Amino acid sequence: MNALRQIKRSDFGLHYYPCQGDKCQLQPIVMVHGWGADSQIWQQLPHRLSQLTDVITLDLPGCGQSAPITDYSIESLLRWMQQALPSSCTLVGLSLGGMLCHQYAARFPDKVHSLITISSNQQFVADSYYADAMPLTDFTAFVESWQTDPAACLKRFAGLQAQGDQHQRELMRQLRQLDCAIDTQSGAALLDLLGTLQCQMAKVTVPLLTIFGERDALVPARAATHVEAPTIIPQAGHLPHLSALQAVFEHIEHFLELQRYHLNKSAVAVSFGRAARSYDQSANLQHRIGEHLVHNINGSPEQIMDLGCGTGYHSIQLQKRYPHAQVYGVDLSAGMLSYAQAKYSNEAICWLCGDAESLPLQSSSQSLVFSNFALQWCDQLDKLSSEIYRVLESDGQLLLAVPGPRTLIELRQAWADIDKTVHVNRFASLDRWQEALARASFSQIDLETIAVTEQHQSVRQLLLELKNVGAHNNNAGRAVHLTGKQRFQALYNAYEQYRLPNGQLPATWEIIVGTARK
Repeated sequence: MNALRQIKRSDFGLHYYPCQGDKCQLQPIVMVHGWGADSQIWQQLPHRLSQLTDVITLDLPGCGQSAPITDYSIESLLRWMQQALPSSCTLVGLSLGGMLCHQYAARFPDKVHSLITISSNQQFVADSYYADAMPLTDFTAFVESWQTDPAACLKRFAGLQAQGDQHQRELMRQLRQLDCAIDTQSGAALLDLLGTLQCQMAKVTVPLLTIFGERDALVPARAATHVEAPTIIPQAGHLPHLSALQAVFEHIEHFLELQRYHLNKSAVAVSFGRAARSYDQSANLQHRIGEHLVHNINGSPEQIMDLGCGTGYHSIQLQKRYPHAQVYGVDLSAGMLSYAQAKYSNEAICWLCGDAESLPLQSSSQSLVFSNFALQWCDQLDKLSSEIYRVLESDGQLLLAVPGPRTLIELRQAWADIDKTVHVNRFASLDRWQEALARASFSQIDLETIAVTEQHQSVRQLLLELKNVGAHNNNAGRAVHLTGKQRFQALYNAYEQYRLPNGQLPATWEIIVGTARK
């Protein structure tokens, strides 16, 4: 925020929402509205996002409290944004605002930490090359409406923004209460820009979240097919942040958390390689869950991939259960594979070193993908799900078990009493897994959560067990200085509040288990 304090609010229509939460370690968020509105269109979303970090809303030139400019070309607007924005931030753009933010992130990737667009198309008006947008005749009529009667045009635009939404009537009442100030000439210039701006060639390299309304009357849901891993809000129109505030907030929160916390896969591979010899002795819970999965396999698969096979503990079980099948043991860690291959050298298992998000197997080659306590080490669930779908044959099955977000909640909360650093690996929720699998076109998705409470004599024993299975913190952004004796003693003291009457310390595991079929 310091970089913005010297900028006059009247120059750019800036509105500040200082962080109200207990994290406040994320990059500041700058929000840019769309055509026909000013920053009021965001309503409660800036307040909600201020639970996570500092938030600034920006009025486009000639809108709200922002002064008009003489040149509304994309080059001029990008220079204008460069003056207004801090040296680094996360951009959130709505419709035209999202298209402008996209262009800005493509032009100045060093200034944009990540990008979130809501109801933004690659181009707003359809042509012979891009059909999933507003027809040219409709847009031309809209421009003529603005030139004839701006007030009537804005009223019609409000109706289009609410159209199709499951809360259409409530949205219309909400939009009528807004008193957005829009300079007539600025509105015309921005409308002209909206009709000509194209984002296809402006490649964005920063982390990107794209949110669409399923029933948007201005940006067809088909537009989502032109971007990778879109987020579609069910039964929402052009303003999903108004009609589905909680869902939009949760998607943004999850996306921002991934930017703050991301797995270092190299560190994961090395960590598990080092833990190879101690893994089986400490992975009692993991083995119990895996054996349960093995015994619940239906049919007689002929090609089986044990994805994240580790020491080969379940690979050999799968080989013995299905002696005529070809079993592939695939793992990210060369150290783990070396241990497994040496231990089961006489078995006809094919060991492959590979990343689950880029599998070294042919498409439609596997009858069954079995994965036990491994896929949590992938933070791109959409890419992962698509890759598993790719290698499965028709009617092939995915069988998985992964820890959920409440895993090690006691340890997480004990650390939170000490500092704000990420000490415990983050895990995706059941809903997030279901969404990713569904987007990859899996069917018959059947997932459930199982709560298991392990007991330990001490925090030190718990930490040692996590280390022995290679599951200690592998966050690429973790602090490296928090390992002193005083810090650990503070952790031990904070964990005492959870001690059970029998003298043991609990460690909760939320385990997501289930199946999905291609």
